[in-house]
Amino acid sequence: MTGTLPSWSPLNDPQLSARIQAGLQDQREYLRRDAQRDLYFLERYAWQEYPAKCGRWRRVDAPDALTGDTNVSGPWTKKAWTVDYSWLLLFDPTSRQPIAVHLVGWPTEQRNGQLVAPVGGQTTSVWFAGNPRLCGLFTSVGDGHSAFFGFRLGERGLRRWEGPQHFEQLAAQAAAKPFADAQSAEYGPWLADQPEAPPRPKRFGALRG
Repeated sequence: MTGTLPSWSPLNDPQLSARIQAGLQDQREYLRRDAQRDLYFLERYAWQEYPAKCGRWRRVDAPDALTGDTNVSGPWTKKAWTVDYSWLLLFDPTSRQPIAVHLVGWPTEQRNGQLVAPVGGQTTSVWFAGNPRLCGLFTSVGDGHSAFFGFRLGERGLRRWEGPQHFEQLAAQAAAKPFADAQSAEYGPWLADQPEAPPRPKRFGALRG
């Protein structure tokens, strides 16, 4: 991050720039890799607002009423629904057609017994810097002080940053992949479509997402 930054650069935000610099100088190799990845996107892409759905219901083992333990799992274990905020659906800003489902590393915390993230079911748009069909950095609209990496569902080759050439190869492949929403018994509706938890899942028999 040397020289004069263009006016559109997200790195003009001093907090975000400081976070990247700290990561580049960290002694841990995996954090340096993440910072190199984030720098790549922030030097090349401006924040752009995209319509989005944030959060999806996920079926999990319910904690034991007495112990709170969820270590024992099986067909006899009670199930419950929880919100997974890592799921995000991006829409084209012009056509409003879905582009891709992304998994985003939003930070979450417990507040008054509730899981809280920078986004939620009422979030209708996010800022994104990157390739919407593959991966990039996300932040809530109006923030820009922090950025969180997200990648298209199914693109496991992006879990570890292997440099610009690897990204560009994957981007060319992703451009031809049509939109497809994940179908699984583990996942239910998007939080925006159903703010209330679905009916409690059955412990036995076929499970539906």
